[in-house]
Amino acid sequence: MIIRVLRKILKVSVDELDSDVFRDRIQGFLVVTERGKRVAVEFGEFQALMERKSRRNGHFRGSLRIPIDSLPCINANPWLDFRVLPGAGQQQTFPGRVQLLEDQGISVISDIDDTIKLSDVADRRQLLRNTFLNDFRCVSGMPLLYQEWAAQGAAFHYVSSSPWQLFDSIHRLLSTSNFPEGSYHLRTIRLRDPSFLRLFVARRSSKRRVIKSIFRLFPGRKFVLVGDSGEHDPEIYGSLGRLFPHQLHQILIRRVPGRPVTRERVMKAFRDLPTQKWQFFTEPHEIDLELPSHQIQ
Repeated sequence: MIIRVLRKILKVSVDELDSDVFRDRIQGFLVVTERGKRVAVEFGEFQALMERKSRRNGHFRGSLRIPIDSLPCINANPWLDFRVLPGAGQQQTFPGRVQLLEDQGISVISDIDDTIKLSDVADRRQLLRNTFLNDFRCVSGMPLLYQEWAAQGAAFHYVSSSPWQLFDSIHRLLSTSNFPEGSYHLRTIRLRDPSFLRLFVARRSSKRRVIKSIFRLFPGRKFVLVGDSGEHDPEIYGSLGRLFPHQLHQILIRRVPGRPVTRERVMKAFRDLPTQKWQFFTEPHEIDLELPSHQIQ
């Protein structure tokens, strides 16, 4: 069903789908999801069974309180490793990492598609080709820029309308391109949606809600918001800047080639925000942003 829909949208033959890239990208969408399952996790010597059960899409949300004396020394390492333990009749365990952040510091919230990864979101058919058939490519210069910010103490949060089924492929690209590690906030979907095109359409309200939750989770941190002009990032970031003026450090918007930004749109998106709080750029070297030295992760 999924492959048939993709062939119809992309107008490709079965042979064109016979590639390692396609098989790697599609496999997450072919997994059978189960609801009503409880997941056990292990942090060092601490094990716990999550209270909330999985939903229809196989995902779940929950929180844990972990005794500090059951964990390895975390003073010098902002990451905590854990693993998901196998359930009944299973053998495989799944590793994961938790990002540990101070109450105060500087965080970069970054969009992925057309901000740091070339996706061509404006052209839905080309977006799907880039997602399922083509090698992922990062935006030139962005890894170095983010590395410079990481060296200044910034933490990173990657937010995208791409579904969680593509996490492995996206994480592999960012890792091999030397982007700093960070938390990922992707989209939860079910494949009963009749239109594959809608899976990658940015939903303005959901992206704003995710970023707003990060602001509220860390009220003492300052934030740099990085996005692109292709869809709704200027409007989303502008509204968040007005809602959290004391937490906003800077808004940076990459101009997407072939997608001009009108003055009317800019003035509307960033109304009531000081002009020094936002900047459009075409190439990363145009950005000259010093992060607050006293705000260290």
